[in-house]
Amino acid sequence: MRQWIWIVSALGVLLTLTAWRAMTFDSLNQPVTLGLVNMEKLVANYQALKQDDEQYRQTVQRRQKMLEVRTLLEAKEWEELDVLERKEVDGKLTDAERKRLEELRKLSEQRFTELQHLQLKESKTEEERKRMEYLLNLQSSNREKLQKLMQKFEEELAKLNEILTTRHRDRIRDAAKQVAQQLGLKMVIIADDELVLYSEPSLDVTDKMLEILNASK
Repeated sequence: MRQWIWIVSALGVLLTLTAWRAMTFDSLNQPVTLGLVNMEKLVANYQALKQDDEQYRQTVQRRQKMLEVRTLLEAKEWEELDVLERKEVDGKLTDAERKRLEELRKLSEQRFTELQHLQLKESKTEEERKRMEYLLNLQSSNREKLQKLMQKFEEELAKLNEILTTRHRDRIRDAAKQVAQQLGLKMVIIADDELVLYSEPSLDVTDKMLEILNASK
């Protein structure tokens, strides 16, 4: 899940630094007991994370579609679409409004296909030239509005990503703490091949972490 890959590196740095501090200040006579986490396996099998990742992906796709369907709409059509989409979110569309919403969502695609056809046509009538010019002007006039809408969507998605990332990062850290307390471990760190040259399989606590994470709602 690409949106969450950075969690691995962020937690890795944090937990590794914690491990070094613990090893530095613990008594030499006191053994250091470690638990290792296969973060790739954890991310792949952490169900709540997978669900949020899928919802995030769908949200991105919906935002992209909202931009696409407005590319070649007139101002009044754009405003009408905004109203109908808000009513759709609230679940208040009538059958007639739902039909009109679908018409508006298909209109830009239809006009884009028409524009492509006109641009490829070598011999155009005066009416066709005027129609092509109209569509090109419409596309150009919408560009600035689309850029502003895109910026708004990007800000919303960045905020959502931050919320979800923080939520799962905190849950993973709490699960690590619970595993450490259950097994009497002093540290739980990510098993990174560049940091861990060798480890006993018995040190792997990934499954125990997943039991805790997938049991929570």
